[in-house]
Amino acid sequence: MQLLRRLARSIWLRLLVSAALLAFVISRINLGDARERLSGGHWGYFVAAVVVLFASFIVGALRWHIYLTAAGVDLPTAGAVRAYLIGMFANNFMPTQLGGDAARAWIVSRPGSRLRSATTVVVDRATALLCLMAVGWLAIAANPEPVPGQIVAALGALTAAFVLGTLVLFALSRSARLRRKLPDRFLPYAAEIRQALAACLRPAILSRTLAIGLAFQGLVGLAAWFVGRSISIDAPFSVLAASLAPVLLVAAAPVSIGGFGVREGAYVLLLGYASISSTDATLFSLLSAAAFAIASLPGAFALLFRRGAAPTAAGADPGSRAGTT
Repeated sequence: MQLLRRLARSIWLRLLVSAALLAFVISRINLGDARERLSGGHWGYFVAAVVVLFASFIVGALRWHIYLTAAGVDLPTAGAVRAYLIGMFANNFMPTQLGGDAARAWIVSRPGSRLRSATTVVVDRATALLCLMAVGWLAIAANPEPVPGQIVAALGALTAAFVLGTLVLFALSRSARLRRKLPDRFLPYAAEIRQALAACLRPAILSRTLAIGLAFQGLVGLAAWFVGRSISIDAPFSVLAASLAPVLLVAAAPVSIGGFGVREGAYVLLLGYASISSTDATLFSLLSAAAFAIASLPGAFALLFRRGAAPTAAGADPGSRAGTT
């Protein structure tokens, strides 16, 4: 745990981990095969992957806007899209993959809505992961034969952990004993977060966002398939879709720079069970990262535009109330 804390705090240690993992993965690939794949690439597929990914960002932003509205953060749709695109850009170009989430929460918040905005980002992230796992299971159900048991097991373990974690958090949120142990100064903040969570998780809101989330993550899976086709990787959609959630979760661990090295190693391991070579899996991972980075570039241009009207909230958060007394 001490090592993980040091890695999370130190950019230099995380850079070293990324470099070491990438060097290890690259040492196991055939550079001649890699050059052949790239020289004979079908780059129209890669362009399609970038376009589909950008479309998924727009869908994701519209989905997040539903949570913001439910939590009482009054923000125009265009403002939510702008903040979401900036967040995606930051996720791809900052050392930590959580930096973009913090950025978009900060952009849309003002005194009176900061806790609510941050809560919507957490809910958005958690339910997006749920939708990605669901897309993986739906893909397996549609075409189970080519999906190796190891990939099914990885997705199953992640799903079980997600369900268990959700149940534990639900039990803790309902625990009166835990609330009594909180210092009095934290009780207003906890109440504000609970109110935002209850608003976002209402059945009417959750059914809409989960339906949109399936479309959102379906586009992400389609983009992954396009990336594979761009370098002639003949992997069925079900194999790639089932691998996405376990790999992306492992890559989000705060032990490397932007998941580099960890993501490539995870793809090499999982896709290897589907008879995809280390060379092809590594190229697929790096090109997927490149497609995400290019698709997120509009977020950089969004930073150049004048910020719109400030969001407001239906009520003030505890910090803003404290500041006015």
